[in-house]
Amino acid sequence: MRELTERQKLIYDFIKDYMIMKGYAPSIRDISRHFKMTPRGAQLHLIALEKKGYIKRGKGPRTISLLDRKESIVVPVKGKIAAGQAIEMFEQIDEEIEVPLAMLKGYGEYFALKVQGDSMINAHILDGDYVVIKRQYSAENNSIVAAVVEDKITLKRLVLKDDHIELIPENDAYQPIVCEPKKVRIIGKMVGLIRIFR
Repeated sequence: MRELTERQKLIYDFIKDYMIMKGYAPSIRDISRHFKMTPRGAQLHLIALEKKGYIKRGKGPRTISLLDRKESIVVPVKGKIAAGQAIEMFEQIDEEIEVPLAMLKGYGEYFALKVQGDSMINAHILDGDYVVIKRQYSAENNSIVAAVVEDKITLKRLVLKDDHIELIPENDAYQPIVCEPKKVRIIGKMVGLIRIFR
């Protein structure tokens, strides 16, 4: 592939970042607005990127594809997480796992945790699965989170109440964990699941 000019590199990086964040390509209008140029100027840069072998354009408005785009990335497995009784904070596992890019929603730090236990089986999360976690310290109501309670880590569905937090298992054999908000520390939100058949 031929080398890009500084401006072409900026536009290429914008397209790549936009696709990672949104899951689809920017339109010519998105590119022209971001770089404060005319749509014709943006079009000429896309033609140059295509000629140099960095992108391929289709006929529709959002049909740019990256020719060197990876379909997956490797994330670290930071330890085990309990889908059952909470277990001690990260029991470190020296391991990495490949994750499809489509699972990663926007910028941020991602890691995986290996599931131990069966408290989330009704959410189709089984013992031995890997859950992909986006590191964040808050989460929407009803999302599945990795949370720390009394220095132990667990994977549960987060339910926010007026005066307390409930960490709900997805298995009728287990009871919810009910806590004051200050006693729960969210470390990330589950964004995907990987199951390896052996």
